[in-house]
Amino acid sequence: MGAIVWFMVLAGAALIPVSASPQQVSPASVDPPAWRGFNQRVQQYLVLRKALPQQRTTKRQEEIIDRRRALAQAIRESRAEAKQGDIFTPEISEQFLKVIRSAFQGSNASNVRRTIRQGEPVPSLHLTVNGAYPQHLPLTTVPPTLLLRLPQLPERLAYRIVGHDFVLQDTEARLVIDYISGALP
Repeated sequence: MGAIVWFMVLAGAALIPVSASPQQVSPASVDPPAWRGFNQRVQQYLVLRKALPQQRTTKRQEEIIDRRRALAQAIRESRAEAKQGDIFTPEISEQFLKVIRSAFQGSNASNVRRTIRQGEPVPSLHLTVNGAYPQHLPLTTVPPTLLLRLPQLPERLAYRIVGHDFVLQDTEARLVIDYISGALP
């Protein structure tokens, strides 16, 4: 008899809703269309980059620098017509600006500013698409509270802050892929 009661309890439990809270929507389904456009443009860049000759890895510093320069030159040649706004289109830039500015106005604004200051912020430079990110400058990273609100980047790409500009960088080639001027207050 105990087994029958136990079976009935289990069967009844299967009919009880697991959660009374509303169903959660996956983040991808609430992303603005601009994020999809941005991700598509990033993927197009990666396809172009994958088509370039790959070189073996090395531990010798001189070879690493030579390979970085060769990769940067190959990217420049493949994207000879690249210009600001190719990846950060006006629509995409507008969405990035909303997110960046909200991070600087929210309750964590002081933490965001402090993180950027601690990360040795890079002074303003004249940026150019396909231009080198200067070797002697630190790689100022974007605060985690802001990164969580932005599209995740694939390996070899990173967001950087240069003065008040928001940069998409190819970390291996140390190239500026695109940027949004004056994005940070």
